[in-house]
Amino acid sequence: MSAQASTDYWTRLGEVRPDGLTDARLQVHHAAQIVVSATISYLPARHDDSHTALRWSAPLSTLVTESIPTPAGAFQVALQPTRLTLSTVDEAGVVEQSFPLTGRTVGEGHEWLADVARSVGLDGGVLTSRKHYTIHPHEVAEGAAFSAGQRELAELERYWSNAALILESFAQAAPGASPVRVWPHHFDMASLVSLPADARGTSRTIGVGHSPGDEWYAEPYWYVGAYPYPPTTVLPQLGHGHWHTKGWVGAALPASEYVGADRIDQYRLVSAFIDSAVSACRALLG
Repeated sequence: MSAQASTDYWTRLGEVRPDGLTDARLQVHHAAQIVVSATISYLPARHDDSHTALRWSAPLSTLVTESIPTPAGAFQVALQPTRLTLSTVDEAGVVEQSFPLTGRTVGEGHEWLADVARSVGLDGGVLTSRKHYTIHPHEVAEGAAFSAGQRELAELERYWSNAALILESFAQAAPGASPVRVWPHHFDMASLVSLPADARGTSRTIGVGHSPGDEWYAEPYWYVGAYPYPPTTVLPQLGHGHWHTKGWVGAALPASEYVGADRIDQYRLVSAFIDSAVSACRALLG
């Protein structure tokens, strides 16, 4: 996708303040764990956990799992953020069964998923909600019904759609870049660029991603990070954003620093941040 085409498809952000999305983001994060239960239960585990990862489907505006093989044919499990709805998607990319979560609980979502599994010939008793990681708590995890606001959910969907647009374009152009994935633990969307090992054989990578918010930033933000972490005493100046050095080292661009711009400038600011930060990380890694 050309830069101009990316600009054309960027959706303006800022209808909801970036720091006003926390509750909706946490509810969507917990809803995504229902979806991930399917891949944890029915796909072979991989050492990098990529079997649990989701991806963004632009045609469906959904977070979707990998395909799960069944006697009735492969299918995917999806979560549509704006409607906070679980669904199944067939091999042709057509939505089949749906289950709106608003007013319902995590337990009911898992019951629906178990019924889906049985309907396609899988063992519903194998489905587990257990995870090998923990996420930030929310009352929906304790049995409360989902109740996120529509405006906040729609705004979060715009962040995911824009992030996928930028990251897919980046991954296609960057040699050594991994597929763009949404990781269910931290809920970030990212691509990891593998660089040649250094003279001592140490692996080197640059991660480029977008988080809808976490313990570090109570708002969506972009990040670019080099690994191994560089010394914080040699970090160069960035064109946009700043260096984050607590807990992890990398360049960060919180949404509040660019959502005030118009649609085209939002895209340009994010793109300029990524270009500047990736160049800085390459230089830091030698």
